[in-house]
Amino acid sequence: MLQEYLAVNVFHFLLVFARLSLVFFLLPGISAAYVPARLRLLFALLVTMLVLPMVQGSLPPQPTQPAELVWMIVSEALIGGFLGAVIQIIMAALELAGQMISAATGLANAMIDDPVTEEQSAIVIGLLNLTAVAVIFITGVHHFMNMATVDSYNLFVPGAPLFTRDMLNMAAALMDDAFYMGVRLAAPFMVFEMVFQIASGILVRLSPQLNVFFVVLPAQIILGLSILMIALPSLILVFMQFFDSNLRSLINPTGFVR
Repeated sequence: MLQEYLAVNVFHFLLVFARLSLVFFLLPGISAAYVPARLRLLFALLVTMLVLPMVQGSLPPQPTQPAELVWMIVSEALIGGFLGAVIQIIMAALELAGQMISAATGLANAMIDDPVTEEQSAIVIGLLNLTAVAVIFITGVHHFMNMATVDSYNLFVPGAPLFTRDMLNMAAALMDDAFYMGVRLAAPFMVFEMVFQIASGILVRLSPQLNVFFVVLPAQIILGLSILMIALPSLILVFMQFFDSNLRSLINPTGFVR
């Protein structure tokens, strides 16, 4: 009796861990390269121990066939990867905005080592990513991400067939929204770049002997950074609203609005 009870509990633990481990390996901040993999694994194990009693009633019994057991674990891992990928798609809007802002302000070639991905990226992208992650933890949105992960058991019931078509449609629609949000966040800088380039062209025509590059580039950087300093709070606020609304749509898919 005790052996069967422990076997069921271990199976349920592994089933929940298969989903949550991939989610927490892709969450903003936790998925950063500067967070050791062992620490992320320990965090996923602790959260699994807390979540297991909450969702144990919806977990299926342990299957008798090895193939069914393997498929159940793999399907839970796929669901966890999908949930983590959804959050990463939302964060991609900020990276797109940072790339466009870097090009508009003349800082596209100012590369730094991004501590999140351990790759070289534009300095504006690193600034926006670190600011967004800090705001997520300061405002407690990471708790909401944990709630969305737990509530996913009401939508993706373990052992049930996967809604692959709906999952792909949701991911495609979210990519569309993320692209639109990235352009929207960078819109003031796109207007600035257009006006500045037109003014630079007029200056070239008025003063052909003037070395426009040495005059225009410092002015572009100074004005671009000034606009970024003024617009950064509003930019992060708009992004956090986008982040929050998409997390709510993940919990309640019927309220998902493109």
